[in-house]
Amino acid sequence: MKRLIIIPFVCAAIAAFGMVLDASSAAMFYRGVLIAAAFVTALSAFITTSKFVFGDKLYASWLFVGIGYTLSTIRYSLRLAAMIRGGGDLLPRTALDAMLVLQNVAIAVALLMFVLAWRSTGLASGGWGLIAVGILIALLIGGYALYKGYETRSADAVLLISTLGDVVGIALIVPLAISARALRGGLLMHTWLYLALCEFFWMLYDIWLAVRERLGVSPRAGTGVEQMIRVAAIMFAFIATVAQRRAAPRS
Repeated sequence: MKRLIIIPFVCAAIAAFGMVLDASSAAMFYRGVLIAAAFVTALSAFITTSKFVFGDKLYASWLFVGIGYTLSTIRYSLRLAAMIRGGGDLLPRTALDAMLVLQNVAIAVALLMFVLAWRSTGLASGGWGLIAVGILIALLIGGYALYKGYETRSADAVLLISTLGDVVGIALIVPLAISARALRGGLLMHTWLYLALCEFFWMLYDIWLAVRERLGVSPRAGTGVEQMIRVAAIMFAFIATVAQRRAAPRS
């Protein structure tokens, strides 16, 4: 279980290879890595649902994770196809934005259901207070990105929508981490820990977007780090699915 944590960092290192490519090749390379990461995560999440019966909270949680990353895979693939053909997007922008909204809603619902599933065990203590603190932190961290998205509207619509989804996820980092702590010593600890780390890396992603221009980082390096963080975040969700299957007996 503990060795799974190596996977996100290895995948992030693979993504870093894009920094040595020219701009056009790097863009397609990054997109390809994101497609692979989102696809294996979606597939693994759907496989994980087989460990639970229909109607179980965790069945629904993993189902929503699978749906969210399936939509990510489709969006990334459409963008890559547009890059390869050298034209505009294959679908209207409204359709792509709709998929982004549904993707973020699915992941947010999944994370909330994970927290609720933990609370139903009776191990929870002060969970809603922790969520409130998490929301405050999430708004402070995501505030810059939210402001930029609102300021430029259509130009940063994706940034605005994705950050709103991140706010929900970041707000649940503390409850997810507390869940892992409550389950320490057991196999299920790793599932909640990796989910918390997934959202922690999405928080780092928002922080990086907010500060990279002020740090004076070159566009090539800035984009490279951005993509490394994104890939690592997705792969933490992947190893959470693997940890869940190893820990949960078939219902």
